[in-house]
Amino acid sequence: MTQPTHDQLEASQHTEKRTVGGELRYYLKDAAAHVKKLNEPFDPDGLEAWFTPDGTFHAQGLNANAGLSATLGAAAGAAIAAG
Repeated sequence: MTQPTHDQLEASQHTEKRTVGGELRYYLKDAAAHVKKLNEPFDPDGLEAWFTPDGTFHAQGLNANAGLSATLGAAAGAAIAAG
């Protein structure tokens, strides 16, 4: 997975910049829509997904589904990089 750059995160229509506990984060807007595009059997209620300025992907609410987290991060990163 190619991580999005700080400039891409700043310019992306897919992210919303927030500061949480002093940490800058770029939250995915409508994370549920990104999950739907993956055709995964997953209920995205409670899902929070974000990138840190260095391009690292994080997600909460995926339970123990680490594979979905990696797939969602890659798909979101690609969407951000594409503009």
